[in-house]
Amino acid sequence: MKNRIFRKDVAQTNLLVKVGKTCGKNAVRRSKAMDLVVTYIEKGVVYEELPNGSKIKIGLVDRNPTKLSLKKGMVLHGK
Repeated sequence: MKNRIFRKDVAQTNLLVKVGKTCGKNAVRRSKAMDLVVTYIEKGVVYEELPNGSKIKIGLVDRNPTKLSLKKGMVLHGK
């Protein structure tokens, strides 16, 4: 019974990812059409793309590796 629920969650998650990508592409396309600056992250670097197509490096994203080791059967409690 749990596998069926999990399969439904996977389909829903895939749908949400697809919708998010589509919305992101539409937002970038519309922003460029209105000559707005588009900010994005690529390989840990934050860029601003100007309406003329040039890119400006803004900064770096700090990626700290998590020290949390998960094991099968563990219960996580959110705060």
